[in-house]
Parts: sequence; structure tokens; C-alpha cells
Amino acid sequence: MDLGLKVKKINDLTAKRGNRELKQLGLTFSQFHALVYLEHCQDGQAPLKQLEIHFQVAQATMAGIVGRLECKGYVKSRLAENDKRVKIVTLTQEGRRICKSAKQWGSQLQKQLALLYSDKELRQFEEYLDRLYEFLAQDEERTAGEKDDQ
Repeated sequence: MDLGLKVKKINDLTAKRGNRELKQLGLTFSQFHALVYLEHCQDGQAPLKQLEIHFQVAQATMAGIVGRLECKGYVKSRLAENDKRVKIVTLTQEGRRICKSAKQWGSQLQKQLALLYSDKELRQFEEYLDRLYEFLAQDEERTAGEKDDQ
């Protein structure tokens, strides 16, 4: 199996496991990641466009994720005061609470990984993945730039 397919299968299995584990909290893996991202943003808020870019998804996809989180009371959205075209998404207190609960699942997964790999191996693995990601991201930027020039 080639490297790209292995990475995809690992991602798919991780998402499947995440969806299964997070279902009891009423969250999907994608919703969980959106909450965690917002939690790390200044004041727990970010423009919808920033979320789209970070997760590399279409506006409609991110709007759907945010809309479902808003229905659950985990985020609220509003139009930016200085530009009504910009939608700001903010994590609520309930969102922070559910995010904390959901992150316990991630901690359990980390503990299981620690049984498979040493700390050194995990750091190396993360470094390898970072380098691979950077290479692919730079290649994508270069390729996209070439298309723009045509």
C-alpha cells in the first residue's frame, strides 16, 4: 500500500473512531475539531472564513458544521460590526464545557498511543508528519500559483 493511501486510511479510521466515541456527547469528529479550534482562538472566536481556510473545506460545509453547533448551543454567530459580510463564530460556555468533555476522548487515544510508541518515537513521528505536511502544502501552493499564471 502506498504512503498516501495509508495516511488516508489512518485518517478515515481515526474519524470513524472519533465519531463513534463522540456520538455519546452528541458531537461529530468535525464538530469536535471546530470546537477545539475555537477554544484556541483569541477570545474563543474566529471569522467563519478563517475556519474554512483552517479546515480546508467549502463555505457551505463549514456553515453546516457551525449551524449544527449553534443549534446545540455550543457556538453563537454574529455579523462583524465593521463588515456585515463577515460572520464571527464564538464558542459559548456550554461549548467550552462540551469541548472539555470531548477532549477526554482524545486523552484516552493519546494514552493508547503511548503504549505503542515511546515518547521519543511519538515526537519523531509528529516531526515526520509535520515535514510531510509542509512539503505537500508548499507543493500545493506552488502548483496553484502556476495555474493562476496560465
